[in-house]
Amino acid sequence: MNLKQVDRFNDYLVSAFVTAGHVRFMLLHDTKNEDGIKNFFNDVHEVYIRLLLNPFFQLGVSPVSETIDKRIRLIGKRYFG
Repeated sequence: MNLKQVDRFNDYLVSAFVTAGHVRFMLLHDTKNEDGIKNFFNDVHEVYIRLLLNPFFQLGVSPVSETIDKRIRLIGKRYFG
């Protein structure tokens, strides 16, 4: 599921993660931190799964909310400083 580094963009690296349902998560970063990136993607995937398990979530509606944004930012701070 973790594709690791898939591309470069200028001075940045692009890492990707694909779920079993073919949802893609991508991360643009400037340093190699494979363990941190892997753990970040796993935690973001867990947040995504919990969102899908919510009985009030509607498919086709943007999953972006203030709560999801805060959770992902906290996960990012945990692994990337």
